[in-house]
Amino acid sequence: MPAEVKIVCALLPGVGLAYVLLATIILLTSEASPRTLMVPLTTLLLGAIVAAGVARGMPFARLAGFAIVVIFGILHAFFLAAAATVVIKIFSILAAAGYIYSGVLLNSMPLRRFVLGAKA
Repeated sequence: MPAEVKIVCALLPGVGLAYVLLATIILLTSEASPRTLMVPLTTLLLGAIVAAGVARGMPFARLAGFAIVVIFGILHAFFLAAAATVVIKIFSILAAAGYIYSGVLLNSMPLRRFVLGAKA
């Protein structure tokens, strides 16, 4: 398995997991609603599903990965613009950068050869 595949398979659920941990801290330290965890858990779930598909070499997972990367990268860019605290701004920029890097790796030739085979 190429390094690019390993990095994508670590970044997609990893960013989601970090987001869940940040939302849990926000939930426990403030009077936030438990609905605060809906988007982070969705991010974690979708990232894990796409990472599992890419690790198994499924071509559709690569396309779904592009959709996930674009949607959640833009979402974190908006969070960066709307955040009030510095911690959330730093996390949002790192998460957006992680999703952008995942998108670049999803289009790299080693990952394309791993997923698409001889058609790449």
